[in-house]
Amino acid sequence: MATSLHTVKPELIQQELNRIWESLETTNTTRACLFNLVFYTERNHRTAYIQRIAQSVVKRFPARVIFVAANKDSKEDYLKTDVSILNSSTGENDVACDFIQIEAGGSSQQRIPFLILPHLISDLPVYLVWAEDPCLDDPLFQQLAKFSHRVIFDSETSESLTYFAASLLHHKTYTQTDIADLNWARIETWRDMLSSAFYSEDRLNKIRQAQTIKIIYNAQESAFFCHTQIQSFYVQAWLACQLDWAFESATKEKGEISLFYTSSQLPIRIDLTQASYPQLPPGLILSLEVTTRDGDHFQFQRNLESIHQITLIASSKDRCEMPCNYIFAKAESGHSLVKEICHRGTSEHFLKVLSHLKQMNMQDLC
Repeated sequence: MATSLHTVKPELIQQELNRIWESLETTNTTRACLFNLVFYTERNHRTAYIQRIAQSVVKRFPARVIFVAANKDSKEDYLKTDVSILNSSTGENDVACDFIQIEAGGSSQQRIPFLILPHLISDLPVYLVWAEDPCLDDPLFQQLAKFSHRVIFDSETSESLTYFAASLLHHKTYTQTDIADLNWARIETWRDMLSSAFYSEDRLNKIRQAQTIKIIYNAQESAFFCHTQIQSFYVQAWLACQLDWAFESATKEKGEISLFYTSSQLPIRIDLTQASYPQLPPGLILSLEVTTRDGDHFQFQRNLESIHQITLIASSKDRCEMPCNYIFAKAESGHSLVKEICHRGTSEHFLKVLSHLKQMNMQDLC
């Protein structure tokens, strides 16, 4: 929940925040802040969605939120600033934090960094959520990234996963800032589950003998998600990197993407197959099926009625194991961003996957 927005002049932002907190002195509301969280997005149909993510993060971790919406289409030169208080948790004692909203159009967009800097709480880390395509040359991004400890991107905003990977690697190389991606965070549970399922030496040897892998994902688009194949691309790329498979080629036919690898000169085929479930989150991985050269079969199947439950059915030519159930954390808006805020540094696995995707050069596929 949030108090109503108070529109103020830029130079009066802190004064208005102080006034709001003074009015809450007689309540059981505690002011708290663990870090600075800066959001940048263009003012469009996704703005409200990004705002909901910001509110979801604050429910778990109180932070000073600075939300920037740039009106790229406006010919009018204007600057609007609002402040409010966001509740982080409720109970006997409420915990709340500051919310500063900046909207700019025309040449006033150049003033955005100068508005943000005075309102960053010193000695606390700064996390920048850049909710626009990093492939586009935006001077504002370079300015905001300079004072950020971690930059979290959204690969959904990019038209090419190859260019997206190249842009993030370039940014990491030249700034040494920690980087992350929301879609990478969304598949963390799949990576953990696969690592657990193939942890033993026997199971690891079996997946090394994989001949075909089939990943089915929800291709149903929404107003906020249209690149629904990204999460499945990440999973297959992560598997290829972990098992040292060499990429050979890829094809796309009637929406199904087939990727061809080799391991010890033996071929491996990975199929990314679409399904359509309007009631499920776009891009959600529904199942992953592995068949080995020795006839072993592993099927990870999501329960469509309770999507945080995954069942593993493993079998071979002469035996069928009892099904094994995995429980994922329940999907909530903003959950993937919370994961990336909690992590320290940049995942080495993520960097390897980005390098892999960059080398695949698959602009026509993803």
